[in-house]
Amino acid sequence: MSQRLRLSLRAAVAALPLGCTLAGASAAQDLISFAVVSGATITNTGPTTITGNIALSPGTSFTGNTEVTLSEPGNAIYLTDAVAGRVKNDLATLYNVLAARPTSAMGDLTGQALGNRTLVAGVYNYATSANLAGGETLTLDGGGDPDALFIINIGTTLTAGSASRIVLTNSAQGGNVFFRVGTSATIDTTAALVGQILALDSITLNTSATVDCGAVLARNGAVTLDTNTIAVCTLAAAEFDPTPDEGSFSDNESAVAGALSDYVADGGELPTSFAILAATQSGDELAATLSQLSGEVATGVAPTVIQSMDDFLDTVLRSTRQPFAPAVPSDPGVPVGWVPEKINAAYSSKYDREAPAAAPALAYAAAEPRNWDMWLSGYGSRNVIDGDASTGSGELTANNRGVAAGLVYSPGDGASFGLSLSSAKSDFDIADGAGSGESDSLFLALSARKAMDAFYVEGALAFGRSDISTDRTVTVAGEDRFTGEATADSVAAHVEAGYRIGRFTPFAGLRAQSIKTPAYSETLRSGADTFGLRYEAETRRSLRSELGVAFEWPAGASNRPTLGLRAAWAHEFEEGDASDRSFLTIPDVSFPVSGATRDRDALLLSASVGMAAGNGVYIDGTVNGEYSGNSSDLSGSLRIGYQW
Repeated sequence: MSQRLRLSLRAAVAALPLGCTLAGASAAQDLISFAVVSGATITNTGPTTITGNIALSPGTSFTGNTEVTLSEPGNAIYLTDAVAGRVKNDLATLYNVLAARPTSAMGDLTGQALGNRTLVAGVYNYATSANLAGGETLTLDGGGDPDALFIINIGTTLTAGSASRIVLTNSAQGGNVFFRVGTSATIDTTAALVGQILALDSITLNTSATVDCGAVLARNGAVTLDTNTIAVCTLAAAEFDPTPDEGSFSDNESAVAGALSDYVADGGELPTSFAILAATQSGDELAATLSQLSGEVATGVAPTVIQSMDDFLDTVLRSTRQPFAPAVPSDPGVPVGWVPEKINAAYSSKYDREAPAAAPALAYAAAEPRNWDMWLSGYGSRNVIDGDASTGSGELTANNRGVAAGLVYSPGDGASFGLSLSSAKSDFDIADGAGSGESDSLFLALSARKAMDAFYVEGALAFGRSDISTDRTVTVAGEDRFTGEATADSVAAHVEAGYRIGRFTPFAGLRAQSIKTPAYSETLRSGADTFGLRYEAETRRSLRSELGVAFEWPAGASNRPTLGLRAAWAHEFEEGDASDRSFLTIPDVSFPVSGATRDRDALLLSASVGMAAGNGVYIDGTVNGEYSGNSSDLSGSLRIGYQW
C-alpha cells in the first residue's frame, strides 16, 4: 500500500486518539471517552469535576462519588460491567502499544529532569523514575503539526510537583500526549498537566491538581482524587501530505488497511486499540502490525489438508502396483509340464516296453490364483512453499504422517477393486511468526484397476474429515494468543491411464480435490481479545493433470526385487483464492488474505522397490518428490501385505 493509502487510514483515525470525545453510542462507551479508569478502587475527597466517563473494574469500591460532578450530558459511571471490562482491555492494549514504541534518537532522558525543558514530537524514555519538579514547566512543541505525537515511557514512577505544569505550543494537542508509567503516578497540589497518564498501578491527584485535555488511567491500582478537574478533549482536524513514497505495503497488508479505512469513511468508529496503531506507528511498523492482524495462519489449512489427501491417494493407488511373485505349482517338487505321456514315452524308449500301470502321474495342478490382497502402510511427507513478498505471504512448511490399511479383490481378467482406510496427523507453520496449526484426519477410499493386455486404467475416489486447529500470537500490544478450531470435509478423485511398451509405460492422469471449511471464530487463550478474528466459510479446489512415463524392472522369480521409476509433469489448473475474515470487535471490517501458493507447474519423481515371497507375503517402499519453482515436497511410504 502506498503512503497515500496509509495516510488516508491514519487521517481517518487520527481524530480518534485517547483524549477525544465523539458522538454516538459506541464512541460514548469507548476508551477515548473515559477520563478516569481504575482496576482497584476510586476514592474522592471534595468537589471534583469530570468531563468524560468513569470506569471501575474489577474493583467495586467508589468512595466519595456523591461529590463528583459529571459535566457533560451522557457522561456515566460504569462499575464492574461489560463496558468497564471492555475499556480495561482497551487500556491494556494501549499501554502495551506505547511500551513497545522504540525510543527516538536523543530520546533517552534517564536521570534528567522533565522540568524547564522543551520537547519536540517523539518517543522519550526514562529507565527509572521521571520528575517534574514543583513550579517547573515542561513545554511540548508541535512544530506546527497538529498530529505531533509525544510519548514518554517511564520505567517506574512519575511525580509532578506542586504548581508544576505542562504547556503546549505550535499546534501540539493534549490528545496526542501520553505518559506510560511503569508503576505509580503522583500529581501534587495545584499541578496543571495535559495528556493521558497510563499507570500500571495507582494514580494520585492531590488537592486542586488538574489534567486538562487528558485522562488518568490506572490499569491495576487505585485512583485517588481530591478536589480535581479532569477533562477529555476534542482534537483539531488532521492534515496529511498526500504524496506517495517509494515503499509499498503487501497485498495482505493493504487489504487490512483498506478495510479499516473504508469502515471509517463509511461512518464507522474504530476502537481506540485500532486507532492508536495508525496514530503512533511509522509506515514500516504499521506494515508489520497489519501483517500480524491479517490472520494469515488460516491460509495454511487448505494446502495442508490437500497434502494429506495426496499422500493417502498415492498410497491407495500403489496398492494395485504391488510386486507379485511368479506363480508356482501346488507341489513344487515336480516341474509343471511333466505329464504321464512324456514319462511313458521315455520309459518305453529306454527299456523297449510299456511303463508299469502303477507309474505315478507326475503332473500337479497349477497354483491357485490369489484373488485377495490385504496390506498395511505407513507414510509421511514434508512440504515447503516459499512466501511471496508482494502478496505478503510467509513460507509455509507442512508435515504429514499417517497409517493406512486396505483390502484388494481381484476377480480375474486383469480387474481389481480396493477399499482403504487411513488416519493421518499433519502440522504446519508459517514463517515470521504468522502462526501454526494441526489437523487430525480420517480418510476412506474406493479404488479400481483394469488391465487389458498392454493398456491399463485405474482410479480412486476418496473422502476425508479433518479436525483442524490454528494458533497465532499478536505482539503489537503485549502478547495476545488466539486459537481456532474447525472441521473440514474433503473429497478427491484420481483417474489414470497408461500403455505398456516393453518396460516403459507412458501414462496420463487427472486428480481433483475439494476442501470445505466452515466459518469459525478464534478463542482468546491469553492477553486481550482486541484483535481476534472470525474466518468465513471457504471451499478450496484443486485440479491437477499429470503426464509422464513409468519404468519397471519386474522380478523374474520370488524373493527377487521389483524396481520402478516414475517421472511426470504436473499442471495445476485452479488458483489459490484469497479467504475472507473479519475482526470480532469490528464485524463490519472484512478483508481477504492470501497465503503461500505453489507454482502451477511441477516435476513429479518416484522410485520404488518391492519384493514378494512365494507364500504371498510382500513388502515394498516408495520415495516421491515434487518440485516446482517455489516449492518442494518429499514423501515416502513403507508397505507390507499378504496375498491369498
